[in-house]
Amino acid sequence: MLSIFKINTNPEKRYFGFDIIRAFSVILVMNMHFLELFSPSIGLNFFMIPLPDPVDMFFVCSGFLIGYQHLKDVHKMDKVSPKYTARFLVMRWVRTLPSYYIVLTIIVLLSASVTHHLDFPLRNYLFIQNLYEQRAKIFRETWTISIEEWFYFTFPVLFYVITSLLKINKKKSFLYILIFYIIVCNLLKVYYYYYVFPNHDFGQWMNFREFVVLRIDTIAIGLLGAYVCYFYEDFWERNKYKFLPFGLVIYFGSIFFYWSWVNFLQGNEFATFYHFTFYYLISPVSIVLCLPYLKTIKFKNNFINHLVLYTSLISYSLFLFHLSLVMLILFAFYLGAIKHISDTGTLYAITALVYVVWLSLTFFLSNWFFNKVELPIMNKRRWIIEKLRLND
Repeated sequence: MLSIFKINTNPEKRYFGFDIIRAFSVILVMNMHFLELFSPSIGLNFFMIPLPDPVDMFFVCSGFLIGYQHLKDVHKMDKVSPKYTARFLVMRWVRTLPSYYIVLTIIVLLSASVTHHLDFPLRNYLFIQNLYEQRAKIFRETWTISIEEWFYFTFPVLFYVITSLLKINKKKSFLYILIFYIIVCNLLKVYYYYYVFPNHDFGQWMNFREFVVLRIDTIAIGLLGAYVCYFYEDFWERNKYKFLPFGLVIYFGSIFFYWSWVNFLQGNEFATFYHFTFYYLISPVSIVLCLPYLKTIKFKNNFINHLVLYTSLISYSLFLFHLSLVMLILFAFYLGAIKHISDTGTLYAITALVYVVWLSLTFFLSNWFFNKVELPIMNKRRWIIEKLRLND
């Protein structure tokens, strides 16, 4: 049974606690999109369900893992070289861009086959569709990927400039850049709140939360956790059981406050200002407080752990496939099937059947794509680095 979820990796070398978060986050975001799309058809209000924000979890964990590896790499160097910066960028781009561009192109071609008009979304290919406003016409869910790409492009470039050209030591440079991101992003949130979205309604907030310039600091907070873990390891390890309850209380308190604001407090000025601004600071900080404990969780050889690891490993493919390539197509058929159905029980049964088909199809396609496309490309990263002569 375990062989079903077996992918060639050594779980002992992984931070399994982060695999748990990654798997939980991708399943949560998939189900949130399903509920958001299908719940009105069966008379449910999606926003009445208090759910955590999976995006913050993704961003913080991504920032921590990449930041921690970055610190280990640069610690060995006398100085940060242009080759290292280029190598960092190439390793990141080979990991994320080919899969993204392949799926995006498939969606563009499918859309053209239906509309008989080829609308080339250049913004999506350049990751500027949500740089400072949301202008994506297709594949909108990938606003999170755009934020990550901008962070992992600007961060190593800034790090090289500050360490090599301004001659500031690596430890201080790392910290200064993160503080810069956090301060600038939070000032911009306040500016957008007062001058760009003066009506402060929930629809505006749904757009507001997707902008690169307003959310890039969430990843920086993850790197800040990596900074503390790397340079103050004893403090990090010693306080893991103290930080965990604080992190959980703050995180779930934030979820409850968000749910209350959406459903009951949208006229409250403080609650609205908080959710347009400092919610995006408090939530990721609370997740960072949980990371010292999560980092210690070990993989165990059982069905559940294998399923979690498998889901974590194919999470990028799951994210790319679940909505625009699978769910929206099924939803079109679903609307046709329920057009003349008014019986509540029948509606629930059809929705449940569509859910099972959607989830199964998404996992099947994502597993195939991961093994046949994503993983083979990832395995070429070292070869590409050698061909580009980016090794030190």
